[in-house]
Amino acid sequence: MRNKIKSGILLTVAVALIFSSCSTTPISYTSSITPMEGKRVVEYLGKTEGRDSAYSILGLYMIGRPDLDSALRSAIEKKGGDTLINVSCYETYSWFILFSRTSVSVEGEAVKFIPDNTSINSKGQKR
Repeated sequence: MRNKIKSGILLTVAVALIFSSCSTTPISYTSSITPMEGKRVVEYLGKTEGRDSAYSILGLYMIGRPDLDSALRSAIEKKGGDTLINVSCYETYSWFILFSRTSVSVEGEAVKFIPDNTSINSKGQKR
């Protein structure tokens, strides 16, 4: 009797592992999400990440949509920065027996900046 229960549990776990999987795809890499012309970085706040997810039932009906802007805002707010530099974006698909999850993830370095009063003329020289 105990061996049947153990074999049933092992079979259930094996089937669950077989029918679940994960895939991660890079979306983009950029040096900054905000144009830095005319701005000067005054503080490096460190690495941060943000994520937004949506779920799908049987791979047919998605509840919500993963939002890249929401993931970016989440990453910036975690460190209290103004923008992110050295940004990587990834999309991850996870499949389970009856549902799946699609996530967008953002990783980067949060920084604070101030306007730079030094402008550059058309010849590339500081004024």
